[in-house]
Amino acid sequence: MNVSVFAGNVLDVPADVLISTANPWLQMTGGVNLAIILRPKGEDVHAELQTYLPGTGHRIVPPGTVVRTGPGSLPVKHILHAVAIDPSYDSSVELVASTITSALTQARDLGAKVVSMPALGTGFGPLSIGDFAAALKQTLAGDWVPLELLKVVLKDEDAADAVRAGLR
Repeated sequence: MNVSVFAGNVLDVPADVLISTANPWLQMTGGVNLAIILRPKGEDVHAELQTYLPGTGHRIVPPGTVVRTGPGSLPVKHILHAVAIDPSYDSSVELVASTITSALTQARDLGAKVVSMPALGTGFGPLSIGDFAAALKQTLAGDWVPLELLKVVLKDEDAADAVRAGLR
């Protein structure tokens, strides 16, 4: 799988699947998920996501959980809401790597060829962009055929440069 790292708005990047940030309560209150609900049809994504927890009988999902919803108005077919933090907003390189692995596995199972994602575990989570790059590098060591392209979209060029450097 090829990887493209650049600065921009991940919500505007065409892909088959968007891996989005999520918290253990699946509340779309921050990061990429908050930006999704502020867009047209974002309330549809939020409503669909809110049906997941009642079906499990739990108040939170465990770290590493990935939940699929429809795309709302985004230029993707599916959104995978990836929980790369625990309820205390703590995280680790290992947790982010396993969460990315779970999300890419789901994307592959959905028939995706192109996947987009922001950095996980770095917003409300405690990780640095370098930690995210280390987690991503671990994940990319696997065989992801038939996925063709992972578009990692970061807020600014400095973050994109740091991830590019971390992937070398």
